[in-house]
Amino acid sequence: MSISKSDPIKKESMSFQDIYGHEKQIALLKSAITGGRLAHAYLFHGREGIGKKAAAMAFAAAILCDRKEAEACRTCLSCKKTGHGNHPDLIMIAAEGAFIKIQAIKDLLHMIAFRPLEGGRRLFIIDEADRMNQAAANALLKTLEEPTPANILVLITSKPYTLPRTILSRCQQIRFSPLRQDAVAAYLENKESLDHETARMIAAAAEGSIQRARQLKGDDYLADRRAVMGHLAADHSGDPLRRLSLMRFLGKDKKDVSEKLSLLLSCFRDALVWKEIPGNPTTANSDEQDAIQAITRLTTDDILYNLQTISTSIRALEYNANKLLTLEAMTFTLRL
Repeated sequence: MSISKSDPIKKESMSFQDIYGHEKQIALLKSAITGGRLAHAYLFHGREGIGKKAAAMAFAAAILCDRKEAEACRTCLSCKKTGHGNHPDLIMIAAEGAFIKIQAIKDLLHMIAFRPLEGGRRLFIIDEADRMNQAAANALLKTLEEPTPANILVLITSKPYTLPRTILSRCQQIRFSPLRQDAVAAYLENKESLDHETARMIAAAAEGSIQRARQLKGDDYLADRRAVMGHLAADHSGDPLRRLSLMRFLGKDKKDVSEKLSLLLSCFRDALVWKEIPGNPTTANSDEQDAIQAITRLTTDDILYNLQTISTSIRALEYNANKLLTLEAMTFTLRL
């Protein structure tokens, strides 16, 4: 289907109080609920995996809750329906394949023409709104230009710059920033049952994203990190076999390559920081002091050059450049 009711929501995800971080954003949304100042359309934007969708679900649950307070009570009939994903006035729109197609927006327009089935509000959550094709975006714009008081749209995106300016200008924009490392670490300890030290190391590499932290927890991240450190700590000058070994390590799978290139970036960033503040405890790999110190044998210009080279390779792979050629060119031009 193009348009559907929401998926079942974990009970602990229905409340703002269970969202890690984003205190200012949550306070703004709560104030809008209790003060009766709800906008007709919101744009939740920020990098992937930092809690935008969870905040949208908690926002919707609170608005639909029978008690009409800043937090969903989780116990009323409306909250139970929301939690089970079958509340008739909470609608989720997502991409089918690569795009959100115009039919999904036409279905939305049809529903908006009628009153909400229960209570006084209906919410539409459009996930990955940047994936609307041009026809869908144009159809949505008509809805935004002629808002109806009973319907609230929440657009979620990590790429707001790809949306038409006419849509951006008609939404109340709320930017969600990457989470603090301590918030990500707390999530990993409390929800994923990781020990404190492992949670801290993964949180440092997660770039403020709980989604990425969960991926790293499930992958061979720590083992890969040790391997990357070993490759970079070794002196590669005059030894092409070491560079070949590094290139093979990066792997053939696109996802695997991306993760390992991100590890390379973090190591060189840490080395750059250490050249200015040796032993800085805030670096992503502060527990690998010997390896980072070994990388600081490179000059600042060399490290900056390597950061640029790796970033260029990551962008090239995102645009489907030949993996083998890209990795070969990068590996043999890095200043090691």
